[in-house]
Amino acid sequence: MGLLNGYRVLDLTDERGLLAGRMLADLGADVVQAEPLGGSRARHAAPLGKRDGQPYSYLWATFAANKRGIAVDLAGEQGRHVLRQLASRADFFIESLGPGVAAAAGLGWTELGEINPALVYATITAFGHDGPKAGYADSDLVVWAAGGPLEPNRDGDRPPLRISVPQAFLNAAADAAGGMLLAHHARARDGRGQLVDVAAQACLSLNTLGRGTGTSSHLKKWRCQDGLVEFHLAIGQAAGPFTNNFFRWMHAEGVGGDSLLRWDWRILPELVDRGEFTEADMQEVRAATAAFLGAKTKSEILQAAISYKLLCIGVSDTADLAHSPQLAGRDFYVTLGSGRRAQTMPGRWATVSIPGFELRRPAPELGEHTDEVLTDWLGYDGPARRSLRERRAVA
Repeated sequence: MGLLNGYRVLDLTDERGLLAGRMLADLGADVVQAEPLGGSRARHAAPLGKRDGQPYSYLWATFAANKRGIAVDLAGEQGRHVLRQLASRADFFIESLGPGVAAAAGLGWTELGEINPALVYATITAFGHDGPKAGYADSDLVVWAAGGPLEPNRDGDRPPLRISVPQAFLNAAADAAGGMLLAHHARARDGRGQLVDVAAQACLSLNTLGRGTGTSSHLKKWRCQDGLVEFHLAIGQAAGPFTNNFFRWMHAEGVGGDSLLRWDWRILPELVDRGEFTEADMQEVRAATAAFLGAKTKSEILQAAISYKLLCIGVSDTADLAHSPQLAGRDFYVTLGSGRRAQTMPGRWATVSIPGFELRRPAPELGEHTDEVLTDWLGYDGPARRSLRERRAVA
């Protein structure tokens, strides 16, 4: 049913690249997540919850979903031989092992391209495989800082902060999926595979292009009854009318009397120059705004923003998103698996007019599909599989 139904993907990524394989799996490809015998470190990546009394990674549950899983001895030659055999049958290969690691294990683009010339090979790193930063530490914060988007993510002249949960490599993984699809489109014409070399720093730099930093001094998160609200005390001919509308809303609610209506925010700089709007006036405005918004809920603020045309909106937290009528109306969430393994998570990442997506299974248990993958992809029978297990090449 999926757009990539019938295609095979061998996925050797950890938390830095899981999303790429998940996207191809959602498109219908048979994605096999290969983990070390002890399990992927992504199984321990935050955010964490509990399952059967043990820590459980929501990141793994989300981005390893829809894949089959095998456990292979990545450090041993027999396990690497199995991976090379699987790669010879694959249409796509994805890795995020770090610069030079896959090549040193005989799993690099050059090595696998020789045994499978049609292979589309994607590699995801922080800074690429060469250049002076290739060996730099690759924490999320380091990549954000090096990529550029951290700069506008600040409050005034205060130091910038990391952008929400770790997501630098989510950008890179999504770009890798897109790059693989472009390479696949070319392969459909000439039959040749390609290398898709994705550096997270470059992905973030591209995402920064075209952003206007503007003036951040008037941007502020305000407290409301059930969380935070973003309200822009905007000035000038383009944005000032929205601020005038906000104080008209306050006036209609019987707050502040006529005092807050005496300033026209379209020409506020001129009022400041003439001494008709002072720092004391700004403090009065901020105090009145804080008290007013503090008594409102996000829902009330949203309705007022629609009615009065305001630059004002509640900031959704995870609970808001989980119970969003808008997301529910678009079937954004899906439950995969059943019983103790049932997982509700974001489902299709796009809606198309044809049956383009397949959502089949929750994230695999360690080695859950080793036997069936060895049989499906390589034709191994029971004795061959047992021999590999006895030699600890797979689990």
